[in-house]
Amino acid sequence: MREIDKQSIFWYGLHNLVHENAQLKYYITTQKELIYNLYPVVYLGVIQYSLYRGIVLTEIPLEENNSYTEYILERYEEIYKIRYRFVKDKPKKANLKDKETYELCWDIISNLLLPYINEYCFRTYDMWKNLSQAYIRELVINYEYDINYESDDGKIKASTMYPFVFTLSLIGVQEKQGLYQRIEKCYQKDVLIRKFNSGREWREKELDYLNETYELIQNDEEWLLFLSNFSSSKWDNFDLKERFKALFQLTKLTTILMKEEISAVTMLDDGEELYDQIKNYLPLFIFDDKYINEKGELKTELKKSNVKILSPFANQNINIEVLIPYIESKGERFISYNPETLFRTSEIIYTVLAKLRLILLVHEYLPNLIDSRIMPKKKLYVDVLNLFEEVKEDKFKRKLDVENLLEFDFLISEDDINEVLELKYTKLEDFYNKKCFYKIGKIISLLLGVENTTASKMNYDLFELFKNILILMGPHPLDHTVQTQILVKKLYSKFEKMCKEYEKLLSEDFEKSKMYISNLELPLKLLRWKT
Repeated sequence: MREIDKQSIFWYGLHNLVHENAQLKYYITTQKELIYNLYPVVYLGVIQYSLYRGIVLTEIPLEENNSYTEYILERYEEIYKIRYRFVKDKPKKANLKDKETYELCWDIISNLLLPYINEYCFRTYDMWKNLSQAYIRELVINYEYDINYESDDGKIKASTMYPFVFTLSLIGVQEKQGLYQRIEKCYQKDVLIRKFNSGREWREKELDYLNETYELIQNDEEWLLFLSNFSSSKWDNFDLKERFKALFQLTKLTTILMKEEISAVTMLDDGEELYDQIKNYLPLFIFDDKYINEKGELKTELKKSNVKILSPFANQNINIEVLIPYIESKGERFISYNPETLFRTSEIIYTVLAKLRLILLVHEYLPNLIDSRIMPKKKLYVDVLNLFEEVKEDKFKRKLDVENLLEFDFLISEDDINEVLELKYTKLEDFYNKKCFYKIGKIISLLLGVENTTASKMNYDLFELFKNILILMGPHPLDHTVQTQILVKKLYSKFEKMCKEYEKLLSEDFEKSKMYISNLELPLKLLRWKT
């Protein structure tokens, strides 16, 4: 097990849950690797269980712990497969064929991991009102597959929720301005007709189900009438259910674009089951303009609501709800910080990673659409973020699969930090390739490049952003404090020096400076913002 995994904020959250339970404390101490590797599978298993039962998750009832645990262990191989199918560095699997290991996993899942999810992953509206876009995008990833049903070709196909949340993400449903135009661009009639008539053969029931949809595409007058549902004059006056119905009809068009991933489009049926599954998310997904005022505050109806939804983020390595008590437990040893900007930084990290994962995913289905969005920001996506490469003019290829862009990749260990602190600065290369600064430079670049409000939310202060990233992504050992005032300032001083060296290189050797653009150009811009 990597040292960085042992220093995750995850462990503090677990310790807070077990209190004085000696057996569970013993597991946390002696079974760290098993617990850490089990958690992502268990979290996804909870989602798959909800699909299996057709239930809306608002909590995991204590009396149903055994049912959840039994399901997850029975379907462990399948859940593991969809969780890590394209991940390069897969975690170690649990050997459930061994009776002792099986019983140990049962105890850990039932008494540690499910309670952790219950405590830290269910959110009231007020807790995620600023994350609704990120939640939509991340739900696309979480609900891509449904292991409970296999298609005729034996492959795992998409869940019922997948095409709907994919549609919300694709059209940017929360950005009212330009909604009609985006839909018109995403759903081009010639592309839809070509997709409809190519690929796997439709079943007879699917053809019957999509008959009206196909006629709609072919009839210019009906098509324009349908699109008018998303014009501001109509959309603004729709109630929540009317918006859902319009989006459901749009989702049928989405199933044509992703017909290879769907076992049968008839699974959507009349949309009532889908509505029941996602209804608790909808007030902030498709009706946020009516529930959030100009100050970003929830209206009383939602603010006082006790309804909880399952966060699409597993909250294992980034968990502000656990982090704040952790910081408080360290007392004056911990660096002084601004809770508001720290909270905002955590939201920005989730938002940015979810957005980039979605771009990578949608590129698989609609490369031309995403290419057109990359083009105006080619320098950002190709040179700075290094997520795509231009294979020919205006055409791009992914350099990373969606499953391999994780917050886990940006976690910073104490060894990473000490490596930089102990090294004497002589030249730019000495520090650039060290894990600590490479990761910090990369995540700062992602946050500044993808979310244009990041700088203003940090008061245009590079140190504030640097400090918050170190607090959020840095090590969180239980027995001592890493993020002290002295350490963070020493570390920042060296990072700032590296940025200034890069600035010199820009004028002295521009070609060489290109080696460092992906991690230093945007931090330097923020550093120089006020000068």
